[in-house]
Amino acid sequence: MRRLALAALLLATACGKPLFYAEVEIPHASVKVPQQEFPSTQNPNPVDLCPDGASVPGNTCLQKLIEYDLGDDFRDLTKDATSLDLRLTELAIELLTTSALADFSSVERVRVTVQGFDQSQPPVELAAYTRVPGAPPATRIAVSARANVDIGAYLEGGIVRVNTLIEYDRDIPAFTADVTGLFYLRVVIDWWAASGL
Repeated sequence: MRRLALAALLLATACGKPLFYAEVEIPHASVKVPQQEFPSTQNPNPVDLCPDGASVPGNTCLQKLIEYDLGDDFRDLTKDATSLDLRLTELAIELLTTSALADFSSVERVRVTVQGFDQSQPPVELAAYTRVPGAPPATRIAVSARANVDIGAYLEGGIVRVNTLIEYDRDIPAFTADVTGLFYLRVVIDWWAASGL
């Protein structure tokens, strides 16, 4: 019996998971951050400007930091996590009907990066969008993210920060939009440790 127990323990260790664990996978978790104010290209604040070299000459590039709060249920699920795999699969920006901007025809490019809460974590690009020539004007831009980028290390207190860098080929007024993130989540929980036994 002792040999069987030792073999089971070694097998569990070799798999890289606890002896008793629960694995939870959520393929599609949608989190909306409503009524975000995006700046105008005319006389923007310095903090709204993209880093140097982020846009082509003649265009204006502005950035907007979005904080996604994944909620108390997520915090409860992950507080005892042995491993956490979190990925952004899509980011969508949708104009509100009351917005001063009529459509996104002035948007030439969008880049999406994940941002750390301090300088020790460099930003990592998750997605990019380029306007298709001749495409009809739209009030919604959806950017598909790279499925192989794990952003779990950028999570703090159930919040992940995503920066949008939007490049315009003509001036626009400030506008209001809802920003929705679609996330994939996989959590492994040490059941023995979480139970307090």
